Amino acid sequence: MDDSEAYPLNAPGPFFVARDQCIACGAPEAEAPELITFDDAADHCYFKRQPQSPEELDHAIRAVIVACCDAVKYRGDDPTVLARFPILEAQMRKENESRTASDSSEDSAAV
Repeated sequence: MDDSEAYPLNAPGPFFVARDQCIACGAPEAEAPELITFDDAADHCYFKRQPQSPEELDHAIRAVIVACCDAVKYRGDDPTVLARFPILEAQMRKENESRTASDSSEDSAAV
């Protein structure tokens, strides 16, 4: 289990941003804007609320996956949620590969 201390403004629950870990990259907020917000005064993001639907759950998991410095975390033990991590990670990798391939073909066509 992760024993990181949660940033104090996080909504209670298993998804959280670790205190003093956020580097203000904006990636987690972009993946879950309905769940994660930014505290300008502290230069730190946090979960303003926990996911309440399957779609929001996927957004929260995607935010954990894209967090570049491991600041966004899931501390729960729900097997259904844990099973979604590798599925969404593979899906995101595939999306990124498709986007990269599309960008490469557009670059070639422009030459």
